[in-house]
Amino acid sequence: MNLEQLRKHPSFPFLAFKQNELEFLLLEMFWAELFRDCLGKPEDAQDWVPLFPAERDGVPILVVANARRNRAVRIHLRSNEDDKPLYPAGSPEMPGEYFLPLDLWLDEVRDATGATAYPAVVISTDMSPSALDMTRQVLTQFCREDEPAGPTQAWIDRYYEGLSERGYHWK
Repeated sequence: MNLEQLRKHPSFPFLAFKQNELEFLLLEMFWAELFRDCLGKPEDAQDWVPLFPAERDGVPILVVANARRNRAVRIHLRSNEDDKPLYPAGSPEMPGEYFLPLDLWLDEVRDATGATAYPAVVISTDMSPSALDMTRQVLTQFCREDEPAGPTQAWIDRYYEGLSERGYHWK
């Protein structure tokens, strides 16, 4: 299945993935296809290899590295299990009272042996359209840029500055 077919699947966004094996497999496929789509050219996917399998709880759902370009991507799936309201614009700071659908940072990801460390972007996202759109933007930039750390960090800084202006303080 391609990305468009996965988005049109009746179970999308595969929220029952923890209980339903088929939805978990479809979710894995979705993230692999979204990642490939962010690369631009199909042949670029051959340089990316999985470092770890997806975990059943979605943390992580995708971990891939590109040794030639010395970088990695780690994606965690977050879900609003407590059914908290989404973080709204202009709300006062109320730690733990709202659900933030996207969190991301630059870090290091090691291979399974621990011997090789890759500069990485770590994205913790839910499956909402807005979070997926921002995830796509960051993945595209990080995977395609020659030196992605600077532009990706600038994107992350702008994201958190926007949240801060609306009253969200994460520090």
